[in-house]
Amino acid sequence: MTRSMTPHTMRLTRDLTFPVETVFKAWSDPVAKAQWFTGPPDWESDPHALDFRVGGHERSSGGPKGQPRHIMSAVFHDIVPPEDGPQGRVARIISSFTMHVGDTLLTASLLTLEFSTTATGSRLSLTEQLAFLDGCDHIAGREAGTNALLDMLEAWLNKQ
Repeated sequence: MTRSMTPHTMRLTRDLTFPVETVFKAWSDPVAKAQWFTGPPDWESDPHALDFRVGGHERSSGGPKGQPRHIMSAVFHDIVPPEDGPQGRVARIISSFTMHVGDTLLTASLLTLEFSTTATGSRLSLTEQLAFLDGCDHIAGREAGTNALLDMLEAWLNKQ
């Protein structure tokens, strides 16, 4: 097998009509996150696990019936719950995670989530520094998948 690595940095922002505390809770509360942080509706999924603390772990897995599981495994490095800052309420989550399909490691990432107050709610700023491994350089697909997750987050928030 020829080894390779393709680096990529993805930056996405979402302006949401919810306060920083509400958006942060959607990422930090195990019950809340399990409701929106899922794969496509036709996928089978395993129970979502979230130990939200510095040094804690998160695991999500699922996939099409009869196919290898897509597995996300993360560790939290920094958590700043909502607090007052010079520009209003702010919060931050920094984690690293890997993505596997079956036993094959596809990517390793550093994820930074920043939550800040806006005039109409909050802004979620997501920065993911990815290493696509051994020819798995599906950058457009990864960005589409991350945007789909943010769409699911927003839809879930709108139902609360």
